[in-house]
Amino acid sequence: MEDRWGLAVTQLQDLYKLGDVAGFESLDPKNMNFQNMNLNQLAEIQGKLESRQSVNEKMRNYTRDLVENISYILDNYPVDEELPLKQEPLSTEAPEAAVVGRSHWTSLFNPSDPIEVGSDVAYKSKKTGEWIQCICTKVSGDGLRFEVKDPEPDEFGKPGGIFKCNSKEILLIPPVNIKRSQTPNYPTNTKVLARYPETTTFYPAIVCGSKRDGTCKLRFDGEEEIDKETEVERRLVLPLPSKW
Repeated sequence: MEDRWGLAVTQLQDLYKLGDVAGFESLDPKNMNFQNMNLNQLAEIQGKLESRQSVNEKMRNYTRDLVENISYILDNYPVDEELPLKQEPLSTEAPEAAVVGRSHWTSLFNPSDPIEVGSDVAYKSKKTGEWIQCICTKVSGDGLRFEVKDPEPDEFGKPGGIFKCNSKEILLIPPVNIKRSQTPNYPTNTKVLARYPETTTFYPAIVCGSKRDGTCKLRFDGEEEIDKETEVERRLVLPLPSKW
């Protein structure tokens, strides 16, 4: 390919030189009176025309060869290959572990940790004193303070609020894929905190029994219907904090 480039440069130089040679004075017929010219003058003009014709033929041939050469270069020009990315050396440092927290309240029947960003939790509202289901959005470095968000819109349709709380105002809701062995059945008559069906609010209840899949049969405090038993998914039945 380098030979082709060298040839193209030479051809361009030759064309430039021929252009200088072809720089004859004007042969505009308007400035000539052929009838008044003698034979010597006419012969001189004839010679100039023949010389110009010869130069023009050479320029035409050089131009044709140059075009063919450049076409070859374009057709065979190497495509730039993608340069390999510089591979950074692998870091020997261990990645930082995600910050996790835990609830102050512990139980043999439910895990109290790890509470991390994205965990489902029950949060005790400072305003109403009720426990509502939220999502953890931030955990402090010491794992004892949290920021949670109510995923449900308020009564006016506005996005749910964001709240700050401490480890005594939060309970971990076990993840959906938790092992059954980590959430054993509550003994009958155990006082618990459970989410009432079709709501996001947790209320105190008494365990009346459990089904094979772990579903709890509960009797909620303050239920209008006497002795009414309500079935609640096991992961939504939490240990009742000692100071309700």
